[in-house]
Amino acid sequence: MALAACSSAGSDGQKVGSDGELACSLVRRLPDRMPDQPAGGSSDHSWDVAVGRLNTAAELARVAALEDKKYQPLADTLATARQTFSTTFDLHRAEPGIKQARTQC
Repeated sequence: MALAACSSAGSDGQKVGSDGELACSLVRRLPDRMPDQPAGGSSDHSWDVAVGRLNTAAELARVAALEDKKYQPLADTLATARQTFSTTFDLHRAEPGIKQARTQC
């Protein structure tokens, strides 16, 4: 994943994106059809990866909105998607919010 077009530099001198750009990067990495929760003992980590990306994208968008209000709609959308997942433990129920977040990115 190339972040060379981003304007801020990290502590090691490599270019990194803003919090909003990073949130959008994670949203784009989420699958269109979210994975099912694996059965016990499964070695498929796609569900855990999707949960981690959704939660991280939501948090990055929240922080981005604190600094730049243009990210507030994205933060609200991802917060709703994350809340939907948190109350149902069904990633498929978060898909509409993720789809909407893609359009906001």
